[in-house]
Amino acid sequence: MVMRDGSSGEAVWPSGAAFLLLHTVDSWQHVSNITPIAVPTGGGLAMATTSRELVVGALPFDQLVVSPLLRSSTSGTSWSPDQLPGGLAPGRHSVALGPHGVTSVLRAGGGTVVAEGQRGWSVLTSASRLVPGGHLHLDGLVWGAGGRGWLTGHGPAGSPVAFTTDDFGRTWAAVGGLAPDTVATLTPCGDAQQWTMPVVSAHGTMSVAASADGGATWATGAALTMPLGPPAWGCHGQEVWMVGGATDGDRVFSSLNAGVSWTQHGIARAGLSDLVPTGGHEGFATSTTTAGPVLWGVHGDGAVFSRLALPGWVAVLGNQTTPQS
Repeated sequence: MVMRDGSSGEAVWPSGAAFLLLHTVDSWQHVSNITPIAVPTGGGLAMATTSRELVVGALPFDQLVVSPLLRSSTSGTSWSPDQLPGGLAPGRHSVALGPHGVTSVLRAGGGTVVAEGQRGWSVLTSASRLVPGGHLHLDGLVWGAGGRGWLTGHGPAGSPVAFTTDDFGRTWAAVGGLAPDTVATLTPCGDAQQWTMPVVSAHGTMSVAASADGGATWATGAALTMPLGPPAWGCHGQEVWMVGGATDGDRVFSSLNAGVSWTQHGIARAGLSDLVPTGGHEGFATSTTTAGPVLWGVHGDGAVFSRLALPGWVAVLGNQTTPQS
């Protein structure tokens, strides 16, 4: 889920045997289906947005080995089709919108980063270039201001798993300031000068590395125990929500200082997969359970979860060949 503000945003949502792209302008009280027509979405969708543009890529599955790529205005009312030179890496941030257009992380070779250009797609870098002979797997990519961007992934402790560029991807360097036992990093969240990036250690903890200078330098805050379920987190400026482990199960933690310190809130909902703070201690969350996916309104920095009802067509539309609003 990506929220542009407290009211408008998009979400990739499971529906039957496929995934939908949903859009709202009123905090999910009403929902529109903006899924591109005639695109196989059974493997999921990776999504990236700016204030003017929305781009999605279909993840590989079954016999789909080359990922379609589609672009639209933020309304999603019409789509321009394209095709990547390979299949996307399995991650929600394997597509990004950079200063010069679309960039993507393909699954080939543990992660190959490609960028669009006037003469087609070109390779910016790859896992084997970044860590020759290593076991790096690239998962996600995001761009900041100017030519700054970050690649994140996972690998053995002691080897770099986060990289940055300040020249639009021509050269890359390992992100400094991370603990030597880091085994994974998640795609940074932020804008302008303020950025936060979750860091997973080999000793079963998770912390947030924060930058106040546009990603030039990073400092790591207090650690949380890894949750029993998958990592779920989100940021809004220096406000960060994250699921962490506790003696009585997974709980939601919040930070108002970019992860320097944490406040524990209520027990995390089962299958929590995404946390999206929107400011003012409010936000949204998603979870995946055996009964199906659930959308939540979140209050008090994670202390209260209120289930938000989606229209009935959302649960079944993915089994139909032609999506409709």
